[in-house]
Amino acid sequence: MANRGAALADQFEKALSELTQTVESMPDDKWQATCGEGWTVAATAQHVAAQFPLEKTYISAAAEGTPPPQHSWDDINGTNESRAKDVSAISKADVLTQLREGGKTMASYVRGLSDEQLDRTAPLALANGAEVSAEQLIQGGVLIDHVNGHLKSIQAVG
Repeated sequence: MANRGAALADQFEKALSELTQTVESMPDDKWQATCGEGWTVAATAQHVAAQFPLEKTYISAAAEGTPPPQHSWDDINGTNESRAKDVSAISKADVLTQLREGGKTMASYVRGLSDEQLDRTAPLALANGAEVSAEQLIQGGVLIDHVNGHLKSIQAVG
């Protein structure tokens, strides 16, 4: 039987595959449409890929029992808004490359986590200092749910 890391990686890959397929099939005339986030489809899809390094930082901090980044929601939202403006017209091919490459790296990382690492916690400033496990970060809004949330937003446009 696969360990929990492998199962979580499979869930992530499934969500990312659905997002990638949605991006691939997005009609060109909808690529610049505005999603619920207030960003173009292009920027929303690119945002998912761009967040993988930050998400990995949070997950690895919990998995290794080290202090996580102390970003505030204002910090993260400001970076997201700025990036969304900068990449609003990014090409579909570039977004797909970023999703595939970043997704492959994230899935490999998650797949390699032991059950012990998945159970470790770290205080998360974004959750008012609540202790959050690496597994919760992977499943919750930091990785899998993050992909799925933006996927639904993009699908609503198409």
